Amino acid sequence: MTTKNQNLNKLFTSDTFADIVRNKLIKTVEDYKKSHPQKEIYMMAWGDTTHPIPAKVVEAIVDAATKLGHQSTYTGYGEFDGNIKLREAIGHNYYKPRGIELQPEEIFVSDGAQSGTFGLQELFGLDNVIALQDPIYPPYLEANLLAGRSKIIYLECQEENNFVPDIPKSKVDVIYLCFPNNPTGGVATKEQLKAFVDYAIHHKSIIIFDAVYSAFITDNNIPRSIYEIEGATECAIEVGSFSKTAGFSGLRLGWSVVPVSLTIESTVAGELTEMFRISQSIRFWGASNLSQAGGIAALSPECQQECQEIVNYYLENARILKEGLSALDLTCFGGTNNPYIWVKGTEGMSSWEVFDELLLKTGIVGIPGSLFGSSGEGFLRLSTLGNREDMEKAMNNLSVKRNYNRT
Repeated sequence: MTTKNQNLNKLFTSDTFADIVRNKLIKTVEDYKKSHPQKEIYMMAWGDTTHPIPAKVVEAIVDAATKLGHQSTYTGYGEFDGNIKLREAIGHNYYKPRGIELQPEEIFVSDGAQSGTFGLQELFGLDNVIALQDPIYPPYLEANLLAGRSKIIYLECQEENNFVPDIPKSKVDVIYLCFPNNPTGGVATKEQLKAFVDYAIHHKSIIIFDAVYSAFITDNNIPRSIYEIEGATECAIEVGSFSKTAGFSGLRLGWSVVPVSLTIESTVAGELTEMFRISQSIRFWGASNLSQAGGIAALSPECQQECQEIVNYYLENARILKEGLSALDLTCFGGTNNPYIWVKGTEGMSSWEVFDELLLKTGIVGIPGSLFGSSGEGFLRLSTLGNREDMEKAMNNLSVKRNYNRT
């Protein structure tokens, strides 16, 4: 008799992040719209981008699509670890300016950071102890549960530690770190990341570092890559993405770096890199030729300024939103070096109560912090990756209400 995957069944019966958002959050907003049809709603829940992709990227994609329509220039399957020109561009144009030397064979292209991160699951044993930041992007937890891992500990990220956790107090095998952080907006200093790298080297542990929001860092003292830390290539895997910086959320393109010098128990230099290459060749036949052509264009020196303008657009959104909410005496974190604002509710309020209050008073919709972990209770995450018009309109409405209440 065929049996079901018990690991998937556990997630199926316990509500995933996506299910809770769909079945509770969206339903609450829809019900509110029906009962308050005259009220404006400002959706700031999703980490989805809204700004158009750069013109040079559009040109590259159109050119690549046109070539697919001619026999002499048609291309089918590419290299499963990514177009060599794209991997070279990631190494040369993204990492080298940061003083980081990587070879193309250490870089693996994916159809987005999430699938790239999930593919890393196959490198590690099911009995490994996993350390996750709390709060954390929920699919990291769900991916480990789906794989069948049950030894999971949490590293608390709270206001008292600026949402940067201390190193684990006990031995762990895999540590997930995300900086700039989704959802808290926190950033880690070189000294803080060095402590994690030293820990990982000492314990032969692996760090999986989510650097998706690195382009939002404006402070020169904050690392944009874990590999800016001495020794990190011996213990860390890094994941990057084009989604936020070049508007690729719909095109889907990202990468993972598995350095040749990376080793864990019973491995030699280069073994994990080769294992990941084999793993990717089994489960993945490469990202779209069109999105990879766009990625090459996005990394070109000519296009980097356009991409930075996109980042600056969202950072200005963050400034507008954070200043407006702070004027309402709301305590806000993030929004600097990061496109997320982490709003703290009044003492004793639950995250869903913060969600309800902001929706009822302002029409702003965020994601309750408790959905990101127990340490997120009492907070709300707002995304500033939306349209400027919505940010300004929401804040203008708040200003009118604030001035009215003062008269």
